[in-house]
Amino acid sequence: MEKHFEDLATIRKHFVNYLHAYDLKRLTFIPMGFKNHVFWNCAHALVTQQLMTYYLSDNEMLVETDWVHRFKKGTFGDQNVTEEDVRTLIKLLQTTQVRLRKDYFAEDLSYFRPYETSFGIKLETIEDAIRFNNLHESLHLGYVMALSKNIL
Repeated sequence: MEKHFEDLATIRKHFVNYLHAYDLKRLTFIPMGFKNHVFWNCAHALVTQQLMTYYLSDNEMLVETDWVHRFKKGTFGDQNVTEEDVRTLIKLLQTTQVRLRKDYFAEDLSYFRPYETSFGIKLETIEDAIRFNNLHESLHLGYVMALSKNIL
């Protein structure tokens, strides 16, 4: 599993780099042909990771409930985003991936409620969720990369 945590750290590093690269106006700009913006994709990846790993293992999530409601599946980039939100997201992207690794190896996430993703992939274990999360975050990193070419 160590490789999966290393990959997550790399993905998160890229998200953080994009969040540092643009001002708030660019982070929240939705180009024609897109439904969301850079900030939303980064926040959505974070919230989804918390839902798939902590919520489905009956553990307290490390993000506020408000963030879950704002950035879960089915939401769009139409929320008001502040500079404080950007700072909070950067911190959470960095700390939650470290905490996930720690909690996994401490076996704090041993219970897991099976879940079928909208991709049709069945998550039966926390390991499945961690692996799928990297796929999901990579997908949204791809969107961030595409968005970044359209916001300059």
